[in-house]
Parts: sequence; C-alpha cells; structure tokens
Amino acid sequence: MQELISAGTPVVSIFGKSWDFHVRRALGISNEENLRLIADTVAYLKAHGREVVYDAEHFFDGYHANPAYALKTLEAAQKAGADVLCLCDTNGGTIPMQLAEVVAEVRRRFDGVLGIHAHNDSEVAVANTLAAVEAGATHVQGCINGYGERCGNANLCSILANLELKMGTRRWARTS
Repeated sequence: MQELISAGTPVVSIFGKSWDFHVRRALGISNEENLRLIADTVAYLKAHGREVVYDAEHFFDGYHANPAYALKTLEAAQKAGADVLCLCDTNGGTIPMQLAEVVAEVRRRFDGVLGIHAHNDSEVAVANTLAAVEAGATHVQGCINGYGERCGNANLCSILANLELKMGTRRWARTS
C-alpha cells in the first residue's frame, strides 16, 4: 500500500471483494476479516490525504448470492471514509432491469457518491451504465471505445453521448 501513497496521486481506486464466495475461495479468509481489510485499507489511504474510490468487485454477483454481506462491504468502506462507492458488474452478466433495481436499493441505503463499473460480457455494459445513472449513480467508470478485459468495459463514447443527447443530463460532467 505504501506504493500507492508514494505515487503521489490525489485519488486512489481500490478493489475489494463483495461476494462472500470470493472471500472464501480467492482470499481464503473469513467474511469478517474481509470487512476489516476493506475498512483498514480505506482508513489508511484517507489518513494519508487521499480521495478513495472503493470499487466493490463482483458486487452484483455478491448481492444476488448474499445481499446482506454485499451491503456490509459497502458499509465498511463508507464508514472508513471512502469518497465513492462503485458497484462493479465484474462478470458483465447482469441485465439492465436487475442492475437498476439493485442500484436503486443501494442508493436508498447509502448517501454520497455512488458509481458504476460495467463489463460487457453480455453486451449490455452501456445499457447497464445508463440504467445505473437513472437509478442514482453519479460516478461512471468505463473506457474509450469499449476496450478492457475479456469483452471490454462500458464505452464512454456511447455513454456520454446518450447522457447528453438522449437523457438530457449533464450530471456526468465533473465540475470540481
């Protein structure tokens, strides 16, 4: 983590496991230990003056399997000071209607900046991102022309045009 501080960037994005299956299988730790890791990492970065974007990896898979635990991971990050809670559709398998319902539920439970990070495995990353914005997300992650791992990430070229021209919003424009 010291390398993140040494880089001198004002903003640091970190990923944390929000699917209890991955906590056990990939990390090999308890759910409680994972929550401590999330909180400790965010708190450390905040103590060093960084803005922290917490990317909840596999959030939608985790929410589908165990919504209470997936929400606890967001709570751990937010209580430790995360500036952004970003929900990741890491497998790219969530469809827009389901994603919008989950984002709306998270928006009801959490104040502050809520984000979306969509992969395109099911060819719905742009649609999912637009649905997330409609449901309350204001932080959008993506890439230019859909590049990214596997089938790519949400295409910011399409997202920005749709937000501006079809949805009539300028919420995507960061002013600070």
